[in-house]
Amino acid sequence: MFKKFLYACYLISLGLSVYANDTSGTILPAGGVVFEKQDGIKMQVEALYIRPKQIEVNYLFENTTDNDITTQIFFPLPDMPAVEEYLGDEAHDFKFKLWVNGKAKQYQTHWTVKQNDKDITNDVSILFYRPEEVVTDQQLAKRIQTLPEETRQNLQDKKVIEWDWTLDRDKGEIQNWKMPDNADWKKQISYSWQQTFPAHKTVIIRHTYQPTLIYTNVGTPFSKCINRQSKQYQEFVYVSENEAEYPRGYLNARDYLEYILTTANNWQGPIENFNLLVESPLKSVGCFDGEAFYGGKYYAVNRQNYTPEWDMSVDFIIKGYDIPSDYAPKSNPVLYRIDGPANLRDKPNGKIVGQLTDKSQVWAWPDDKKGNWYPVLQNDLQGYTHKQNLIKVF
Repeated sequence: MFKKFLYACYLISLGLSVYANDTSGTILPAGGVVFEKQDGIKMQVEALYIRPKQIEVNYLFENTTDNDITTQIFFPLPDMPAVEEYLGDEAHDFKFKLWVNGKAKQYQTHWTVKQNDKDITNDVSILFYRPEEVVTDQQLAKRIQTLPEETRQNLQDKKVIEWDWTLDRDKGEIQNWKMPDNADWKKQISYSWQQTFPAHKTVIIRHTYQPTLIYTNVGTPFSKCINRQSKQYQEFVYVSENEAEYPRGYLNARDYLEYILTTANNWQGPIENFNLLVESPLKSVGCFDGEAFYGGKYYAVNRQNYTPEWDMSVDFIIKGYDIPSDYAPKSNPVLYRIDGPANLRDKPNGKIVGQLTDKSQVWAWPDDKKGNWYPVLQNDLQGYTHKQNLIKVF
């Protein structure tokens, strides 16, 4: 797997998933969330691993004060559609899981629905059976129909719903209940838990979740910084004729997600060590640090004393129409700290191709090691280093 790396129609909707860094905040009585800057807690390390079927984030926090700090931690997901024409309640199931210092931890789920900029959560909560659910137009109409007439009238008076002509996929144009014309219902979800940070101690927080896989048949990237007409992009997705398994000889952009990095600025100071790894079945493009990136099977970033000024996006580039449903990495990467400086070689005991600085961090693949030599990746550096040079971070 790593050797190659070293040498190297239902499909109608925009593939959009959005995720964010942990931040701290408070719950308002009405159910909204306010995010606050948390002085005294420093993010020493963030390790963000993104692949099509799962996102994993590990954080190492340090309480820099003389007192224990207890606060409510939030992982917010920005707005997503509450009603979608075809995808319905299977569209968003994040399977969020949380661990603190290696032990599973319970969390709460908070959600709101807004119609344009108006909070209508109290009015429409009865129409959603679970927080992460997204309903189709037809499901919405059926659920409204089951409400008591007085409740429907109240929602109609508030201009939350209306009775009007709609397009049914099976029956054609019919009269039915629906959202008002020009209304857009957006759902916002946050996961939260109370966390205590002992004075002058560190806490490891890990969470995983599944990105929403909604496909598009457009085949071109949605990352705003990518110029799909540019020579660089055209050459990146070109497939020579003897390799082509896809009409026109080009690869497809199929799954798109965004990740919000800027919420990390709610903690004390910059992130001491920020590490990003994007793994794609074939290639990826996207936006990081406000600029376009073009990655092969892996795209890696290591930044020290990093203050995010932009959020990021990723488009996975593949052959054909779908990322295989059984896609999984052959081995999982692990974050290590360099006990060095350390040489980087093109193969075990091979030619030196670079040097890894002391205390910098690298992604390594222990399952692919050759004897005492580990394949590692750090920014544009890739090769092998000896295990004696590596100290595990997570």
